[in-house]
This record gives sequence, structure tokens and C-alpha cells, in this order.
Amino acid sequence: MAVEVILPKVDMDMETGAVHAWKVREGDAVRAGDVLFEISTNKAAMEVEAPASGIVRGIAAEEGATLPVGTIVAWICAPDEQPPARAEPAEVRAHVAAGGSPAPAKPAAPAGAISREPSALRATPLARRLATSLGIDLRQVPGSGPRGRIVSDDVDRHAGEMQSTVASAGARNGAVIAADARVIEAGRPRVRRVPLTAVQRIAAQRLVESVRTAPHFAVSAHIEMQALIDLRARLAPRIEEQTGIRPSLTVLLARIAGHLLPRHERINGSMEGESVCLHGDVNIGIAVDRDGELMVPVLKRAGERSLAELTAELARLRKEIEDRAIRPADLTGGTFTISNLGMYGVDSFSAIINPPESAILAVGRTVATPVGRDGQIVLVPRATFTLSCDHRLVDGVLAARFMRDLREAIEHPEVLI
Repeated sequence: MAVEVILPKVDMDMETGAVHAWKVREGDAVRAGDVLFEISTNKAAMEVEAPASGIVRGIAAEEGATLPVGTIVAWICAPDEQPPARAEPAEVRAHVAAGGSPAPAKPAAPAGAISREPSALRATPLARRLATSLGIDLRQVPGSGPRGRIVSDDVDRHAGEMQSTVASAGARNGAVIAADARVIEAGRPRVRRVPLTAVQRIAAQRLVESVRTAPHFAVSAHIEMQALIDLRARLAPRIEEQTGIRPSLTVLLARIAGHLLPRHERINGSMEGESVCLHGDVNIGIAVDRDGELMVPVLKRAGERSLAELTAELARLRKEIEDRAIRPADLTGGTFTISNLGMYGVDSFSAIINPPESAILAVGRTVATPVGRDGQIVLVPRATFTLSCDHRLVDGVLAARFMRDLREAIEHPEVLI
């Protein structure tokens, strides 16, 4: 008996998800536990395994399409078995079972009939955008995808054929119709179109939401780093002996922020409707890049844990991100975020707040900087820290007080360790 493969619910508040990438094709043989596809939610991307052994049939979910949780995306069948004629989302079946009426079926088109409406054609979103940019009528493009679906390669191929046809006509007639010049020039665009990955789409949506809803403002401070550098050098051998990993400055900064934020509740808070939510725990998100994808794993209860614990935990989170095995629970619950670009040679920057948090700390590189001290010019290592805040719940004075305490803690870190 065929076994349905559904879009699973991998997080408590998950309502929709998307198949980020299929790892199998129609007709492939799989065993229970084999990876079928990667799923993306509003927080993470993770792998989904086959619930049974058999042949993959009836793949019904396109890569990148957002679907409700419980939607049937494929079937695992016996070698001589076919999937049911139509796979309905689980919530539709539940609605019918509860006494509801299924939506009326659309009348079937006569055999061989093809819709003449572009919106009714089977085409990928990328193919539609490409056709629009090239001025191509999709009704004239043969599809090579599953069940005749038009893909971007079909549009490129058709554009090339148009270019050849128009060029030949121009050679014969000694001229090229002006209306076709745009197609000739654009038939082989020099721009590569690279679709956003699921994680990039999620990050883009969240950052746009942040900029639209949170009135950002930023305060900056140049802070001397010598004491923190020296402390790290003293503690590193012991922590490396315990964990096998040298502590980073980012971990020390997370520990310092975890110590300070209970005294700065609004900077550790978030907006919820008409109220300010003041969190009892300090959970520090660390902005991490994975092949151009922005992810923010969270160090839970950062102010209550030792440097060794935080070092090991951040190493685990980074490894799971690299292996694409990070759990949604490790990407949620953050109350404050640190984004450190100093290792890339960035002097300073303002970061966008990670919603629903109220602030994010941007860290630039440490640079030997000439400063006046006791009537002399001396070189001291300094870094620029920039705090971006949501002005709805954090004003300039609150931000300045936090930066004052941050400077004191970084320049005299022993009291925190």
C-alpha cells in the first residue's frame, strides 16, 4: 500500500513550509530513512527522511513553493504500484471528514486542449520572470519540465531561436525589425539569475519586516580591547584543555553581554503588540554565515554559563550549521544578537535588528589606534561597537547607558569571569 510523504511540522508555531531541494527524482528507489528533500521553515532548513522503503512516485511539490503543513508532497509505492489519482493536503481531508464539503472540481479540459491564458500555463516563477524581462509570450514556449512545465532553460532556448530567426530575416532583408531588437539584445542576457535559497528568502523576509516595523537608530563607541585580549590569552589554554577549542572574542563578548543585559531590561526585551516583553533569560544570538546564508544560532542563558560551556556550545552550533543539521529550537528564543565582522577587516557597521528583538550589537575589527594618554601619543588596540536599537522601546539614554557599561566591562573584564 502506498505511503504518503507529507510536509512535516518541525516547529511548534510552524504553519507553512517549502521544499527547498529534492534529493530524489520520480521513480527512484529509496529505503526508509533515506533523505528525500530539504524543507525550509520561517526559521531553518532541515532534511526530511523517507517514512518507508519503495519507489518514489507522484512528486507534487515544486522546489521553493510554500505549502501548508500536512500537504502530501509525494508517495512511496511498491514497485508495481501507482499513487492515488489525486493527493490532497491533510487539512482538506480533515475538513471533509468533519462534514465539510470539498471544493467543487474544475471541469476537465478536452483531451489535447491547451489553455491560452498565460496565468494557466505550467511554468516556474523564474521562467515567468525571465519571459517577462525578454518580452516573450509563454504560450509560444514548449515546456521540457515534468508534465510539460516550462522552466527557465526553455525560455532561454526559445529566446535563442527567436534571435536566430530574426537575425536570418535581417540578413535576407538587409534590416532588422526595431521591435525585435530588444529580443536580440536580451536573448542571451549576460546577467546570471541565481534564485535565492530558502534560508536567504527567510532572512530577507525577516529583515524587511524589521526595517518596516522597527524605527532603527544607532549609537557607536570606540572601545579599547587590550584587557579583553590579554584575558583571552590567559584563559585560552585552560578552556582549550577542557573543550579542545580556543575561545573567540565573540564568545567573550557574548558572556559580557549576558552579564550586562539583566541590568538593561529593555535592550533585552521585545515588542508584543502594545506591550513590552521583558525577558527573564538572556539568550544571545550570534550571526553566522553559511555559504552566503545568514543564520543566527542562539546561546541560551549566556550570562549564567561559563566561558568553557559557551565556547563548546558555539562550536556545536557552528558545526551543525555547516552540516545543515541545525534544529529550529537552536535558532529560536534569542533576546539579543551580536554580529561580528571584524575578522573580515570591517572597521564599523550598523546591523539590522533581528525581530522581535529590540537591539543588535555590531562589532568591527580591532585596530592599533593612536590616542593621547598622559600627554603622550600611544598606540592602543581599539574596536568600534555599534548598537542598533528599536526606538519604540529603547531611547537614546538607555542605549548610551548600555554602551557605557559595555565599555567598562570590556576594558575591565576580570570582574565578569
